[in-house]
Amino acid sequence: LLCDGLGRLGHPDGESLYLRLSTRPIDQAPFEAALARLGREQLRSDVLAGGYRLVAPTEQADVIIAACGTVMPEAIAAAAELGQEGVHAVVLDVTNLGRLYRGWLASQRQAVGSAQRASLGFHLASLIHPGERRLPIVTVHDSASHTMAWLGSVFGQRTVPVGVDGFGQSGTIADLFGLFGLLPDQIVSAALVALNDAHPA
Repeated sequence: LLCDGLGRLGHPDGESLYLRLSTRPIDQAPFEAALARLGREQLRSDVLAGGYRLVAPTEQADVIIAACGTVMPEAIAAAAELGQEGVHAVVLDVTNLGRLYRGWLASQRQAVGSAQRASLGFHLASLIHPGERRLPIVTVHDSASHTMAWLGSVFGQRTVPVGVDGFGQSGTIADLFGLFGLLPDQIVSAALVALNDAHPA
């Protein structure tokens, strides 16, 4: 991401890149598993395009957890908890929300300009497979919850956004994550709400 960002600065239509850094250590084993599953070139391409499938269940998925930043361990743990209950979750690691959004937006603008159906050539369409485009989504971000809430509008999916919607608090990571609903059991609850709303009794 850093090398790609520096390279884009030299293009006539280049753009800047904002990197959010954290001192919180993150277990890289899930990333290594994704690397083994996807291969280096595919994973690199996906990361630079805006995201990749970090956890992909072998069974048909029931829900999608799209997460960004240092909340990835909580998102992965929530997916594991859901799996123990027989609910299979895809976990998307959103590496660049801006690029993901602009790719989708470009397809919409092209469709509006040509008065034709929008192309599915944008990157998010490759992350959410055709059979998953009616599944509910839980978006998880240690930033404002609305930042990722637009993901559900792409394919008309029920979305429950989780994020930080108040500021000025202090405490441990666990304290603050608990306050904003970012702990694994809280993400599990959000996923169950999304599932229930998507399939009302």
